[in-house]
Amino acid sequence: MLSKVFANKACSDAIIKISEGDLNGLTVVYDQLGRQIFSLAMSVLNNYSDAEDAMQDTFLRIARYAKNYDPAGNARAWIMAIARNAAVDTARRREIPSSGEPVYENAQARGDFTEVIEVNALLAALPESERQIVVLKAVDGSSYREIGEIMGITPEAARKKYERAIALLKEKGGF
Repeated sequence: MLSKVFANKACSDAIIKISEGDLNGLTVVYDQLGRQIFSLAMSVLNNYSDAEDAMQDTFLRIARYAKNYDPAGNARAWIMAIARNAAVDTARRREIPSSGEPVYENAQARGDFTEVIEVNALLAALPESERQIVVLKAVDGSSYREIGEIMGITPEAARKKYERAIALLKEKGGF
């Protein structure tokens, strides 16, 4: 929990620096949330290269819209909402189906690649919004409040969708 608070504070400070023209703040955001941003993009796009493109677009948008950031808000949720929008826009722009079997072209194996493929195959059975919620909750550790902010739904709706998704995964033998 402490690391999440630290990451949120570090990202908030970085966004403020970015808004003042110091683009080195992007490195801080990448260090704190890069993995989560990529995971969210992958959950939307199911394609390694496209997820990388969405991740790059996320950082361009952070730089472009940093001046609109409210320091009283949740930096992590603000960044993840940008990441989700970038991934959805990438899917629309490329007419990529946002569900189905993941494609790992040019993927570099990092850790147990077989496990990643198995997890993504299970997640592919979920509707897109529920898959994103599972990634945000189970992989990123986001709270239902944060998920609600990112997805544009209430925290209660996020909780219900997460519970339905987990029940479906258990039914399919994945949990």
